[in-house]
Amino acid sequence: MMRIRLAVGLMALVALAACGSDRPKASPLGQIIGNVAKSTIGKVGSRRAGTAAAAPAPVTRADLEKFNLPILRATIKARGADAFLTVSDTKGNVVTWATTDATTFTLRDGILIQTRGLGPDLMSAQAPSLAALLTDGGTHQRIYFFLGEDDQTTRRTYDCTVSVVGKETIEVFARAHAVTRISEECVRPQGKITNDYWVEGPLIRKSRQLASGGTGFIDFERVVD
Repeated sequence: MMRIRLAVGLMALVALAACGSDRPKASPLGQIIGNVAKSTIGKVGSRRAGTAAAAPAPVTRADLEKFNLPILRATIKARGADAFLTVSDTKGNVVTWATTDATTFTLRDGILIQTRGLGPDLMSAQAPSLAALLTDGGTHQRIYFFLGEDDQTTRRTYDCTVSVVGKETIEVFARAHAVTRISEECVRPQGKITNDYWVEGPLIRKSRQLASGGTGFIDFERVVD
């Protein structure tokens, strides 16, 4: 059985916050985030074992904003995994977000193109640009390269059509955002998938994107810019 290692990336922020202090002390925030990390790991393990897990300790938006760093939330519902991520690498419009155990999610303009550390990973993807997703009725080809349980890479090619669903107001971690909802329907002879995006100006505020056949879909939320 594959091991799913999805912890909370904010643990690293606690260490950063302690730097520069001659006599660092344990902070309530550090304890909260530590509890979230433990709860997240436990939740994933419990999911694999088929038992219910306790809810993570609550973290507020105010807690997260104190760090003054970008924070992305990733939820894999099929695995019961919920994590806050921080930026580990940036190359132009390609940003890699990471957990404390080096599980990573690479997005280009908010569009998922790679994962590492999930087991059944998305090795790479030929994906549309954000501009293409904003074109109602636009078409494009999407190509996924997935890593399977046998460590073999498989390719899936889809023909996709974009639909601009319309304006909506969504809530992301206790804050309202006016967004445009975009639906990307992709088909191939063996079936179809739909990726959804909620776009706020030049930013994908929220999305639900396929990671791989083994992992399923990941819900991303940009909590702190």
